[in-house]
Amino acid sequence: MPVPVSYAATVERFLQRLSNEGRSPRTLAAYRYDLDDTMVDVASTCGLLPSRANLERLAPDEREGRVWKAFEELDVAAITADQLDEAVADFRTRPDPRFLRHPERAPEERSPATVARRMAAIRSFFAWCYRTGRIASDPAALLQAPKKRKRLPRGIDQPTAMKALDMARQSSWPERDLLIVALALACGLRLDEVARLQMSDVEGDPPLAVVVRGKGDKERRLGLPPVVQEALRTYLPTRKAKLDALGLEARTVVVSSRARPVKNRSGEVVSTSVEASRESVIYVVDRVLRLLGVRRQGMRVHALRHTFATLGLREGAFSLRQLQVALGHSSLATTQIYTEVADEEIAAAMLLHPLGGGPSTGAGR
Repeated sequence: MPVPVSYAATVERFLQRLSNEGRSPRTLAAYRYDLDDTMVDVASTCGLLPSRANLERLAPDEREGRVWKAFEELDVAAITADQLDEAVADFRTRPDPRFLRHPERAPEERSPATVARRMAAIRSFFAWCYRTGRIASDPAALLQAPKKRKRLPRGIDQPTAMKALDMARQSSWPERDLLIVALALACGLRLDEVARLQMSDVEGDPPLAVVVRGKGDKERRLGLPPVVQEALRTYLPTRKAKLDALGLEARTVVVSSRARPVKNRSGEVVSTSVEASRESVIYVVDRVLRLLGVRRQGMRVHALRHTFATLGLREGAFSLRQLQVALGHSSLATTQIYTEVADEEIAAAMLLHPLGGGPSTGAGR
C-alpha cells in the first residue's frame, strides 16, 4: 500500500522551496491562500470536511481546527483532475467575499485574471509534487487558464486627481492619508508597495528618494516629487507621536491609528502591531474615491497608479522606457498598455474627421 502524502506537510515543504528560491513573503502568502482555499473544496468532496456553506457556520476556532485536521488527513496522491476542476469551478462562481457588505455590486463570476492566478498556484504545486516523486501523476497538468480580457487602464482625470489630494486631507489623520494618496498618485506605487514601504527605504533628511520593493522583491529607486516630499515631512512627526503614545514600534512608513492583534497560523494572538496592512491602505483610498463620487467597480488603489502612468506618458513627463522603470514592470510590453488610445480621444478625433460633418470640416460651404 502506498504511503499517504499529507497535504498539510507537503504544502509546507513546497512553500519552503519557494522561499529558498527567493520568492517574496507576499508571493508565499498568495500561494498558501490559493492552495488552502482550493483544498477546502477538495477535502469536502473527499468527506473530510462539511460543505463550505456548513463550514462557514462554525465558530472560527472550531472551523480552523477542523480544516487543519482535514489537511493533515488529505492525501495529495489521491486527488484527481475532476476534483480540481470542481474546486476551480466553485471558486469562479462563488460570491467574492470583498462584496459581502454590498453583494449587489459583486460580479457574477471572478475575473479571468483571478482564476488564472489560482490555476497557476495549483499547477505549480502539483507539478512540484510530481517532479519530486511525491505523486505518481500530475492531476493539474491539463488545467487550462481562461483567456484574460484585454482592458484599458482605468484611472481618473487630472482635475479629479488634484481634488483627491485635497480630499485626503479631510480625515482624522490628514497627514497620513495624504501621504498614502500621494505615493500612489505621484509615484505610481502599487497597493502592496505603499503598505510595505519601510522607514529604512526612505533616503535623505528631509526625504528625497525611496527604495521600493515591487513584485518578486525587485527593488527600484524613485526620486520623490515635491508633493510627496512635503507629505512625508509633515507626516513623519505625527507618526512618531502616534507610536510614542501607543508604546509601539513599526518598520513600515504608513501605520494604523489603532493597534491590532497579530495571530499565528494556529489562531493564537502572539503580538500587537500598527504596521500598515493592505486593508488599511484600501480603506483610506476607498474613502477618498467615495467622497469624490468616482468609486466604482475596478476603481480602487490601482486606479491611482494607472492615473500616474497615463498622465505621465501623455504629458511627456516620461518616455515609455522611463515609465517602465518607474512602475517596476519587468517587460516593456506591460507598460505599452498605457499607449492605447482612450475612448474619449477617439470620439474627439471622429469630430475632426473631414467626412464627419463637424464644425471644423467646412461642411455645407
